[in-house]
Amino acid sequence: MSRWFRSEPMEYISLIVNGDAAHDCLSDLGKLGVIQFTDLNPELTPFQRRFVSYVKRCDELERKLRYFGSECDKFGLALESAGTVDSFVTASEEVKASNPAESGNKLLESLETELEGYESQLRELNSYSEKLTTEYNEKVELQEVLEKARRFFMTEAPRIVQNSLRGPPSPGGKTESLLGDNEGGGRSGMDMRFSSVTGVVSMEEKARFERMIFRATRGNCYVRFASIDQPITDPKSGEQVEKCVFIVFYKSLAIETKLKQICDAFDAHRYSLPDMDDAPAVDRMLAENAQELVDSRTVLLKNQDTRFRLCQMLAKSTEKWTWIVLREKAVYHSLNMFKTDVSGMLRGEGWVVSEKLDDVRQAVNHAHADMGTSMPSLVDQVAKPWPTPPTHFTTNKFTYGYQEFVNTYGIPRYREANPALFTAATFPFLFGVMYGDIGHGLFLFFAGLYLLANEKANDNAKLGEMMGGMHSGRYMITMMGFFRSLRRFHVQ
Repeated sequence: MSRWFRSEPMEYISLIVNGDAAHDCLSDLGKLGVIQFTDLNPELTPFQRRFVSYVKRCDELERKLRYFGSECDKFGLALESAGTVDSFVTASEEVKASNPAESGNKLLESLETELEGYESQLRELNSYSEKLTTEYNEKVELQEVLEKARRFFMTEAPRIVQNSLRGPPSPGGKTESLLGDNEGGGRSGMDMRFSSVTGVVSMEEKARFERMIFRATRGNCYVRFASIDQPITDPKSGEQVEKCVFIVFYKSLAIETKLKQICDAFDAHRYSLPDMDDAPAVDRMLAENAQELVDSRTVLLKNQDTRFRLCQMLAKSTEKWTWIVLREKAVYHSLNMFKTDVSGMLRGEGWVVSEKLDDVRQAVNHAHADMGTSMPSLVDQVAKPWPTPPTHFTTNKFTYGYQEFVNTYGIPRYREANPALFTAATFPFLFGVMYGDIGHGLFLFFAGLYLLANEKANDNAKLGEMMGGMHSGRYMITMMGFFRSLRRFHVQ
């Protein structure tokens, strides 16, 4: 508690490292977490820094990993956890010890090669899947159009034609044909055939589509719709879309041109049908399309299975790769703060916790020894560039929540008394004084105990923003519930 009352003493150091060993040196210093570098190149823009190309490469790798994650989400696959930070650091050290060359630029090159192969393979499969889905949808729509159109011509068309050939009722109550036998020139009314346009349109656009046809043709069309029972998968978004079959009868070439333009505007798919009076031709087309539909579905399912297995494999390593890329990006961001010195040396400056100064020297020397460089490294204390060093508090599981709570209001200055110590002692008690309620207090108390009981499981789990905050403040929640219930008992 005495260390928590005041921030850690800091020392300002100058660090000179060999350019070849700089990456491993910064990586080892990052594991210690006790140093904060200052920017020695404030006059340079981010695009003028020495290691900006490496940062861009890391950004490109992050883009690929986000793409892998989005593809896994489409199949409902959860990314496999990379474990805790400690286990990740330990595994990285083991890989580095077994293969010293697999670090720095070599590590980025190997990751780029591996991820590029997976991305190209996945994009090729997705492109092929989109093409197969489009072809499959066209066959499904054609099958529905054929079935719906045949049913319409078999049931409704004769009745419509029969009614159209009858004129208005005569004074005697009978109906007569609009065209008499002599006036029609011997031509039967059944020979006055209408042209038709058939296709499929989205159910959302059905009302607007029908209204546009009526207005454009001034009502000189007969339109019928029939909904498709099963939704159709959109090849680009993968969403299920409700569609319906339409058939439009017309009698003019000018109207045909307008109908085609309206169909294109509403993204309606038009299909050419054989003569519906030729039943064998219609049945033959239905049978052929049904067989093609089965073959297309088989190929599409195999493609989906291949994509699923690839995403299943990527889900096991995506989070681990993401952590590696973030670590490399942080290293190169820190190296961009260094200033180029003579003979391939890099010079950096920063604040370090005083009692960890020896650990920093040991880490720098160890990184140079592993690289076998002849140029020695140098870690030396220099004069402080400004009077106020950064503030660093050493916290544990209990004090972390209170420290974060205080930091939301403001971070104490260097070596200033830490209000978090007083907050930990007074805040839960004052909370109980203000909101003394046994019911809510017991609820908070048992909720805190539940979080404490599942502490190890939650440490390794992927928690959301709200659940992660509750896990960080589990000790605070437990104490708040305890004092709230205790205060209520005291009042009674």
